Amino acid sequence: MAMVAPQAVATGMPTQDPTTGMPPGDAFEESSSVDLERTVATAEFAKAAPTPAATPAPPPPGPTAQAAGPARPAPTGPAQQPATTPTGAAPQGAAQTAAAVSASPAPLLIYTAHIAMAVFEVGASLGKVEALAQELGGFLARRDDRTITIRVPAARFDEALKRLEGLGDMLQRNVVAEDVTEEFLDLGVRIRNARAVRDRLEKLLDKAVKVEESIQLERELARVAGELERLEGRLKYLRDRVAFSTLTVSFQPRSTETITPSGPRLPIDWLNELGLSRLLNL
Repeated sequence: MAMVAPQAVATGMPTQDPTTGMPPGDAFEESSSVDLERTVATAEFAKAAPTPAATPAPPPPGPTAQAAGPARPAPTGPAQQPATTPTGAAPQGAAQTAAAVSASPAPLLIYTAHIAMAVFEVGASLGKVEALAQELGGFLARRDDRTITIRVPAARFDEALKRLEGLGDMLQRNVVAEDVTEEFLDLGVRIRNARAVRDRLEKLLDKAVKVEESIQLERELARVAGELERLEGRLKYLRDRVAFSTLTVSFQPRSTETITPSGPRLPIDWLNELGLSRLLNL
């Protein structure tokens, strides 16, 4: 039986054949197969591994490099910029709102006042009211024994009201302001539409050939013309009421107290007229 070297036993390596100086056959075959497997695995791993890209060498310093400027880093994504509000947006919106407000029509108001007063002389007070209307640029609308109605410009309505209050004792006062803006605008639209229809009917009437057709167009034209006149009359009335305010004043005479003489009454009337009863009371 062959002896095994202590070093071989300690390291776990296969012992050599003392005759040939090589490891035994089984151990040599096992070692060769292991080495072959390692070589094949290393080659396959080298094929599968990606080849690293060659890093370009930095350009030499010179005029070209200086002209190119400093290298910029490659963008990693879209640059996020802070959202900015245009500076002229707010002023422009405010200007548009102001323009819309200024373009909107002013309210159309009809002012009406009814006043009841107590005075000593009704006739003189009526004359003062009529003179006041002419002084303020207005005119007399109606007058009877105790009531008078005047029309004054709307801009001087408050002034007329204050001056009327100084004519006597105020018993009743009623002031009304009626807004007719919507009706005024509606009348303007309806008048424009009626005029357009009238113009079309007139053109159709000029081109009409048959008598029946002409009669029907004339009848419709007369109806539209009548409606147009009515709308224009209403619009004119509203304009007049808005331009001139109406004030109606009713006067009542103040009650006077009669003093009845006290004391004895003489049998003869003409003696009482002379005032002898008062002398007797002294």
